[in-house]
Amino acid sequence: MVKEYRKRYIIDSLASIVFWVPIYIVFNLFVLRLELWQVLALASFSAVVNFAFGGLFGRFLDAWRRLLKVHGG
Repeated sequence: MVKEYRKRYIIDSLASIVFWVPIYIVFNLFVLRLELWQVLALASFSAVVNFAFGGLFGRFLDAWRRLLKVHGG
């Protein structure tokens, strides 16, 4: 059970990074027009935050899906 939880936590965290960090990079480069070093610093920080909280957000989504009885597939 604990192993499965860790695996899902890591998968959710990596999915969060893969989804959000490129969006942050594009937004910061082209909308905010930040310099490259600023974008890389923000993207690195964002990746760390997404890894830390992505799994928690995945658990939050799972709870809401159970509550609303929304099933994939």
